[in-house]
Amino acid sequence: MIALKINNKKDFMSKLLVSELFDDFLVEEASIDTFVTFSIDGRIHGDFYKNDADYSEDKITSDLSFWSELRQICFDLIKGKRTPLGFKFVFHAGSNVKNNILSETASGFTEDQVSLGLTIKFHNGDVVLTTGTAYSFFSLDKTIEKAWDEFIPSFLEKSGISCEIL
Repeated sequence: MIALKINNKKDFMSKLLVSELFDDFLVEEASIDTFVTFSIDGRIHGDFYKNDADYSEDKITSDLSFWSELRQICFDLIKGKRTPLGFKFVFHAGSNVKNNILSETASGFTEDQVSLGLTIKFHNGDVVLTTGTAYSFFSLDKTIEKAWDEFIPSFLEKSGISCEIL
């Protein structure tokens, strides 16, 4: 696990809320503190799509929503004259990124055995990103965790986002 402090908050927030940069991440939860706290549970309710011909169960590839589906809602809650008191987004790597990391590490783990998390938190004027790795069983093998901890700073740097390791 590593923590990264974002150096240019305005640029980062634009890339998070306006661009498609984070759209392939899955959202476990979102919490935005303004005059009230808005909480979003990113878990998909399959029953919502029960009578919708455009959405069948086989089209829903995850239990979690993509950031692309929630980004505009969160942007609408955050934008305005006043800065939010805080926010917290809990993301997970989508299948493509996760499978790339799993294949690069050649660890033998499968996609359903590991979760690669990224928490984005705004508190006391700072934006901090924290990585995390969870396994569905006990393992002493930390190769995936190390690869995830290397991927996020590299992803940010390639995206023109300046940060420092805390």
